[in-house]
Amino acid sequence: MAISRRPLDVDNYSALDGGNGTEIPGSYRRTNINDIINNFMISYIGDGKALTKVPRYEVAFWAQRAVQEFSYDVFYSNKTIEIQLSTTLQMSLPSDFVNYVSFSYTDKFGNMRPILPSQATKPTRGIAQDDDYKYLYDQTGEVLWAEESETLDRYQKAISLLTVDELASYYIGYYNSIYGPESVMGWWGQRYGTIPEFANMNGTFVLDLNAGQVYFSSGFKADDIITLRYISDGLGDNGDFSNVFVPKLAEDAVMAFMLYNLTKLRPSAAQIAPLYKKEAYAKMRNAKIRLSNMKLPEISQVFRGKSKWIKH
Repeated sequence: MAISRRPLDVDNYSALDGGNGTEIPGSYRRTNINDIINNFMISYIGDGKALTKVPRYEVAFWAQRAVQEFSYDVFYSNKTIEIQLSTTLQMSLPSDFVNYVSFSYTDKFGNMRPILPSQATKPTRGIAQDDDYKYLYDQTGEVLWAEESETLDRYQKAISLLTVDELASYYIGYYNSIYGPESVMGWWGQRYGTIPEFANMNGTFVLDLNAGQVYFSSGFKADDIITLRYISDGLGDNGDFSNVFVPKLAEDAVMAFMLYNLTKLRPSAAQIAPLYKKEAYAKMRNAKIRLSNMKLPEISQVFRGKSKWIKH
């Protein structure tokens, strides 16, 4: 097995970790996209190699495309941000947001509780109207839009008898109390007729992609901690390749992806493109397995509960 000569060299670590270097602890698991481009041009481009003449900008283009495609379902490079809610109970989406993985809020014990999307309220956009309910238009004849959606405003100002923390203890009971937070389906917490879709003690959210905002239900309050895990394409700052990194366990798959796409566009190498395509897909599958980060003790811990009796 290969052994590093200085695996614990203090100069390799940042000053924040007690070292003298500038690297972030754990950053060795990733490689810079500039290094991938340089290594690809050295390994695959030149006389007697897979490709003869390919400009660097074209290699850089397909390297970016590889980062984008792999970020969705191969890299598992979910980003996480944590905020404190203001009195508006709203959250702005990050600039590199593509899709969300999960929303959660942190309770007083530090547990992250999942927040589910509201199925009864959807994002809306209101049209500005006068006192006679007629639409308002600007000087060019374009319709004017209201500053706030009345639907979302009512959703966030709905009367709730219990806060999110109080709901946690409320739902531990026997579900036989007729008193509880009012929802669109009646009263929660009754012994019979509870709808699981609405029996969520953690609250709900409404995601408005057009406005770039997330609206949280009235059970939340100011200063609640909200965590968003989301998917990015990895190129939020693609003007600077020094800020784009790729996991080393998927470096070979990225190069195979680049090689296939560069080859299929060239008539002189088109006959070998199908072989490179199979190789690219095979290495992509290997990268998924490597990055899935499955640990046998953790899987065993989950499977130990498979024989547990569940009482309905």
